[in-house]
Amino acid sequence: MNKKGDINLMFKWIFGTIAGAVLLSFFVSFSVTHLEGSKVLEGNKMVVFIDDKLDALGLGEGGNVLELEDEFLIGFECGSISAGEWEDDNYAERSTDKVIFSAGRLEGETINMWTQKWEFPYRVVTFNYLSNLKNYYVLVHDSDNSDDVLDLANNIPNNMNFQTVGSSDFNPSDFSGQAKYADKFTFVFFGSSDYTVKRIKNSFYGDVKVEIIEVNLNVNTAKIYNNYGDIEDVFYLGDEMLYGLIFSGTGYTCAKDRAMERFRTITQIYNYKVQRLMGKTNDPDCLNLLNEGRRMLNTFLSVNSKSEFYNYFEKIERQNRGLREKSCSTIY
Repeated sequence: MNKKGDINLMFKWIFGTIAGAVLLSFFVSFSVTHLEGSKVLEGNKMVVFIDDKLDALGLGEGGNVLELEDEFLIGFECGSISAGEWEDDNYAERSTDKVIFSAGRLEGETINMWTQKWEFPYRVVTFNYLSNLKNYYVLVHDSDNSDDVLDLANNIPNNMNFQTVGSSDFNPSDFSGQAKYADKFTFVFFGSSDYTVKRIKNSFYGDVKVEIIEVNLNVNTAKIYNNYGDIEDVFYLGDEMLYGLIFSGTGYTCAKDRAMERFRTITQIYNYKVQRLMGKTNDPDCLNLLNEGRRMLNTFLSVNSKSEFYNYFEKIERQNRGLREKSCSTIY
């Protein structure tokens, strides 16, 4: 019996086993790392894809449905778009300059989109309203405002998952079946309401998130009640911003503030434009009208209250009309 040969063979076998285990460990490790890297890449690709899609849709107006290849959790926080849970390996986040009104976190294979241009009184920015099939919006009108509310509703694309109901017919229990599959229900009461968040949640099964918005169409203000019943008082500037309030709820203020930042930038640009126009005209009437318009724009830059915004909106609109009637160069 060749003991030396047996020892050599055993040594080779042990060495081969150890080497094989090390190699296998390397490849498994490589595979896991590669897989996790792919997840990150997938998340990054998704947020870039959505941001690019919003760029394309922002060129026009109207509704659209974004079809994703698989189920994703997409977050739209203030100034950013994210994919996945923040503690996950596949989490990705990207800053964006878009003004996005949404429920914050949308999960599923589709995102419903609607874009509109916001003008106040000149064009400022595109508003992006985003929703999905798990977020429901119920617009509740009364006999005094039904025509106005139905006109607002007629402008909303059907894909945005909303419905209207008269206050006399409203019963939260009617929505309990939908609530089983919902992430969030937003009830928008045009006028005051006796319903509280807790009362509505008690009509539902499960732990669906509920928000209430009470809108006063006469003075362009609203109260937002979050899922815990806390209240926030807000105002809106034009129907486009009111739609943003409806589709964002508690996320409204941040998106509105971003819109106002863009508004001040655009207003400053128009201010520079008017100054240049003043240097190019010899007509004293046009010069006086433009100078008055410039002063209005200067003030418009620094106002903060809702009443001041609407006041100077009307003044600048009227001034622009006066310039047009005199065949002068206009503010916008």
